Amino acid sequence: MSIEHDFFGILGDDEEGEVYWSESAELGDQSVEIDLSSPDEESVTVEALDIAAAMIGAIEDLDSQVRESLVADLSAEVSVTSQYIAEQLEEMDQEAIEDAIIWDSGDQQIDFLRSLRLQRIGFHPHHRGSEEHFAVLEYAISPDETDGLLVVTIDVHGDTMQIALDS
Repeated sequence: MSIEHDFFGILGDDEEGEVYWSESAELGDQSVEIDLSSPDEESVTVEALDIAAAMIGAIEDLDSQVRESLVADLSAEVSVTSQYIAEQLEEMDQEAIEDAIIWDSGDQQIDFLRSLRLQRIGFHPHHRGSEEHFAVLEYAISPDETDGLLVVTIDVHGDTMQIALDS
């Protein structure tokens, strides 16, 4: 059995039952890897695929919304976002930092967040509840200089659920 969708085409595999789709999308002057996967096609609805397709179609809005949640996270007393910024600034040499941070407003943390590059978005359409992560967005400040990622999970409504570090 397979699923046919206007945006994703034919998804699924008769033998495995697994759903997988992958492509690149443009976000400003950068390319973002996007994939969609589910361990079985029975748990994927057309509505969930429509939501994922809409998020991909509005990738700039999705990115802006997630970045706003990162800015909000900075105000927490113990912030994963500020921890990521501190770790990356400590790990990278000064020249790499100057190359990576493309904004200069005078607020180093905000400039850092504005300079993050969205590397990948992974959609999980079998997670449709508001308590489950629907998509995972991976950000890096300088993918060539460091392996550190700032990972943001969002629910089916696009609301940030969790911000985590991945090295």
